[in-house]
Parts: sequence; C-alpha cells; structure tokens
Amino acid sequence: MVDTSAKGTTVFIEPLSVAKLNDKLYQLKMEEATEVYQILFGLTGLIAEKMSSIQSNLEVVAQYDMIFARAKYSREINGIEPTVNQDGIIEFVNVKHTLLGEAAVPLNVSLGKEYRGLTITGPNAGGKTVVLKTIGLISLQTMIGVQIIAEPGTNIAIFDQIFVDIGDQQSIENALSTFSGHMHNISVILAKAKQNSLILLDEIGSGTEPNEGAALAIAIMEAFYKKGSIIITTTHYGEIKRFSEQHEDFLTAAMAFDSENLTPKYQLILGQIGESNAFWIANKMNLDKQVVKQAQNYLHDRNYSTKKEPFHHKIRRPKERTKFPTYEKGDRVCWTDKKKSALVYETIEMSDEIVIFIEDEKIRVHKRQLKLEQSAKDLYPPNYDLETLFEDFHDRKKIRDLERGSKKAHKQLRKEMQERQGKKEE
Repeated sequence: MVDTSAKGTTVFIEPLSVAKLNDKLYQLKMEEATEVYQILFGLTGLIAEKMSSIQSNLEVVAQYDMIFARAKYSREINGIEPTVNQDGIIEFVNVKHTLLGEAAVPLNVSLGKEYRGLTITGPNAGGKTVVLKTIGLISLQTMIGVQIIAEPGTNIAIFDQIFVDIGDQQSIENALSTFSGHMHNISVILAKAKQNSLILLDEIGSGTEPNEGAALAIAIMEAFYKKGSIIITTTHYGEIKRFSEQHEDFLTAAMAFDSENLTPKYQLILGQIGESNAFWIANKMNLDKQVVKQAQNYLHDRNYSTKKEPFHHKIRRPKERTKFPTYEKGDRVCWTDKKKSALVYETIEMSDEIVIFIEDEKIRVHKRQLKLEQSAKDLYPPNYDLETLFEDFHDRKKIRDLERGSKKAHKQLRKEMQERQGKKEE
C-alpha cells in the first residue's frame, strides 16, 4: 500500500516489481539532469572566457546595423545630406516633414543670420504647429545623422539643446490647467536653456486673460532671446505680433490662406502677419450658421443682447410601466408567437421575462408573449412535486436509485463513464 484517500474509502497500491522500476526510472532521470547541468555549465564557462570578444562583436554589429538602417531609410525617402553648422543658422529649402512624406507642403525658412526669433501667425488648423514640429524633427534627424527630405542648399544648425512645448498640458492628476501646464514647462526650459539652444513654443501665453497672457509671453520671449537662444513661437495675440514686428531681431511669418475658397494652403510666408480666421474654423466644425453670423455682427457692432428671456420648464411625467400578470411555476400558458401551450418553468426576478418549458426545451420569453390558460393551483393537487413535470421519468428514476444506493444503478453509471472515456481516447 502506498497511500489512502482523505476519507479512507480509496487505497492506492503499487506492486513491488513496479516500485523497483519506478525507483530505477527516478535514478536515471536524476543522472540525466546532472549530465545536462554539467554540459550547460561547461558551455557557459566557454562563453564566459570569450565574453569580452562577444561583447565587442555585438557592439560592432549594432553599429553596422544602425548604419545600414540609416542608409535604407535614406534610400526609401530619397533623402539628402544637408550642410551643417554650429552657428545657430537654419536654412530650409523645400524641406518636408519626414512622417508626412511627399504629401507635405515644402517648408522654406531662414533664421539665425539676420534674425534670431520667429513668430508664426495665422488660422487654427492652418499648419503653424506642423511648422514647429517640422523644424524640431528635421533638426533632431540631422543631429543623429539621419538624412532628410529637402533640396540642396539646406543648412541646419547642430544645437546643444532643443526644447519643445506643444499641445494641451492639462493634467487632472497633477492639478494643472492649460495655462499652468504651459508655464510649468516653460519654467523648466528657461532654467536650462543657453546660447546654442533651439526653443519651440506653441500658442505662447494662451489659456489665460489675453492682455496678461500676451505681456507674459513677450517677457518670456525676451528672456530666451537674451540667453542667445533661437526662439520660434506661434500665437494669435495681436500684442505679440506687434512686438515681433517692432523688434529688430525678430521676424514675423504667416500661414497662407485662400480667402476666396476659405481654405488653408499650409505654406509659410516670411515677413507677413496672418489672421486667425476663427469664423472659418467655426464653419468647418459645423457650428450653427446663425451663431457664426451673429458673431460676425458682434465683431463690428458691440450691441450684445443682454435682455432676460423667460423660460418655462416642461414637467416630465414618468411613463407608466405596463403591468403583466403574475405567473407561477407549473402554470399552463399559451405562447402566442408560436400558438403553442407551454408550462412556466421559472420566473426571473426584477424582469418581465419568464422561462417556459415546451417540447422538452427551456426557452426565455417576454411576458407580453404569454397568455394564461390554467394556473398550477387548478391543475395539480396540493403538495404536488412540480419538478416531475420538467424531468424525464427514466432520469428521475436513475437519480432516486443512485440516492438509495442501488448496485445496479451504480454499475450502469460506471459503465457509462467508461464508455465516455473510451470515446475521448478515440
């Protein structure tokens, strides 16, 4: 005897001859595991002796892989190698955003020679942020040795640092509004920026009271300028536009806009100032035309409507829920959809659905599909076992025989189990 079950009703035995064979098998497995360990240990030692050479080979392979990847990528985009400088000069000649590819509108911009600051204006969705991203991305690509989509004559500076503040900086987790999020980023950038840095700031000063935001934005632009950084910003504020126009070392630029067709051209025009075209954006976003028209009127006539309007709230009355008859297990009902009689098997709480028993199947239906023919109280005597209505006679007899310990029933059960196991093995 090897062991017994928890209840003691089953005993596990193992013949002596089998026990000896099991012991031998266990011994062989242990010898096999030991041999495998010795082989792996020896191989690991051989590798460890050459680890320095292997590590050097890996580094060389990684370098070649990086070089070949750059070459394949350059061939794919028809890239060129631009002229590079360390003087903070940016000269883009038909440069395209790498991810946008051939579909992008070429970007032409010159900065760092005559001007060290650039303020981009123009409509929302007109391409201002794309210009910032293109300048930042192309500069980074050049600094890591990846060719770019451009034409000969492109000259790109190798900056010590590139700082970017683009997008909505809201954060519920850190209790930051749009404005405070931007100010947090700019504070960090201002502390780290130096002479050979590229600063890209999107919608500077936005997210707060316009006059205060514009004043703060101008002060920030001056601070970066005095550090010697190259600074490129986008804005809608007129005060920032005027500052850039008046400053001797700042240049303004506008995103081209087709006023006849009311569509952006996504083209940067240096030396100009663009309008925000808020009404065009509102129409494009399908804002109610009457609202846009009223806004255009308010732009020229400040006579706002401030009269109080009377409003009367409609009293909403709750819909009365349809009341269905109450059914009990064993009730005979008519399933109106099929025009057949059935028995109620189960009622579902907090629901208007019922499980009915029809043609040896249990089906879930809505109460509205049923019509009571005769209640269970009228159909069956008191204390009648309703479960007999939904169980096969032979199944019920088999369960009772098993409960009373019938040997014949248990023998039949074992036989059925063996047959099922035999079918599974097949």
